[in-house]
Amino acid sequence: MPDPRLPQRSSAHNAAVRRRRRGLLVVVFGLLIVGVLAYALRPAESGPAVPVSTESAVELAARKAAANASIGAEAAAAVERRAWGIGPFAAKVPATAGVNSGAETGNLVALTFDDGPGRDSWDILALLQRYKMQATFFVVGQNVADNPGLLRAMVEQGHVVADHTWTHASLPSLDKAGLRRELIDTRQLIVDETGRVPTLMRPPFGDFTGATNEFSRKHGMLPVLWTIDSSDWALEDSATIAANVLNAPALKPGAIILLHDGSMNRQVTVNALPKILDGLVARGLRSVTVPELLRAGPPSIARPGDYKLSDYASNSN
Repeated sequence: MPDPRLPQRSSAHNAAVRRRRRGLLVVVFGLLIVGVLAYALRPAESGPAVPVSTESAVELAARKAAANASIGAEAAAAVERRAWGIGPFAAKVPATAGVNSGAETGNLVALTFDDGPGRDSWDILALLQRYKMQATFFVVGQNVADNPGLLRAMVEQGHVVADHTWTHASLPSLDKAGLRRELIDTRQLIVDETGRVPTLMRPPFGDFTGATNEFSRKHGMLPVLWTIDSSDWALEDSATIAANVLNAPALKPGAIILLHDGSMNRQVTVNALPKILDGLVARGLRSVTVPELLRAGPPSIARPGDYKLSDYASNSN
């Protein structure tokens, strides 16, 4: 029985206590629900979910290498296109004219070789490589088939290949169909052999007219004559050939030097070339390709009538 000495709680009091406990439980449960919802609906901390790649490390490396190779190939192609480009100065040459020298600035000259390719071209390439000099080769189309690989070797060593017609015909003696056969067929052959589009041509015998120049320019090729004729085509003495170059008053920056490497035995030119290269070095001159020479400054213009036509230029325009 209840202790009469302790105060007795009423049933109403006990009911109130139970109600308070139930209210407290409801509040706690409600707070728990709110917390769970708040966590579930929290904003993402690192942005949208990133898909997980299934690419292996090898595949990733291969993809990156392919992308880099593509970028590198385009950069190399851009350099090669520039190497054959004749630049803004040559673009100002009248359509009926050509050029016979570059700008008289700096220390650049241009060795050029006509009538190849020929068997002696290999020796000329080796000498140019030894002296770290560059040249321009004006090739005759009909000689290319007999000298496989030469045009490609010229390009791979940093030289430029240009058009010197298919059969070494005098251009003023040809009609338009003949000009197309001689110049455009050779131009296409150079493209096929080297993958490069020639930007220069040299008229055989130095024979040209305003009409032949306009035809050449229409097809993207600037006529190039010369400043110094070595006369190697007419001589058998290598010392005289070298002297014709090195003692010429015109041997100064901008000079374009005429030599030959094909269509006949050119061993005398091969023998003269070390003397010529040594002489250029001694004078502080460096041979570059004609396109590089033309990009260095305004060229000297060769106009119709500046060069006497040869006896081959019958029926000239």
